[in-house]
Amino acid sequence: MAQFRFSLDRILRWRSIELAREQAQLQRLIQEQLRLQMLAAALGDERSKLESSLAALRDLRGQDLRAMAAYDLRLRRQIGNVVQAAARCQRDLAVQKKKYNEAKQRLRLLEELKDRNLKRWQYEQARELESLASESYLAMWNREGK
Repeated sequence: MAQFRFSLDRILRWRSIELAREQAQLQRLIQEQLRLQMLAAALGDERSKLESSLAALRDLRGQDLRAMAAYDLRLRRQIGNVVQAAARCQRDLAVQKKKYNEAKQRLRLLEELKDRNLKRWQYEQARELESLASESYLAMWNREGK
């Protein structure tokens, strides 16, 4: 009895590799998004601490105020950069989700085609076996009847 062979097996394997690659890229972007969110939160906390420490200081000099203003400006710029990077990451993530879903659909379609072909092959094998059994029975019956 012949074994089942799917003619598009190499393409199926390639689509599986493609899906794994797209999934890895999606995971990388999700991790990057989480990292940027945590960084933005940490910078926001740092800015809040700066404001509260400014209120707690009693003997402030001009030099202290200039240093705190410069630090606050630096924090605001960093927050702005992180917000821009997060927006870029969000756009990249949306594009990657689309690529991932398309790769998943292509793989699923090939898997469904393989399943259909396997069922058809199994049906044909069962029919062939049934036909062989019928022929064997009839041959035996003819020999016994003579």
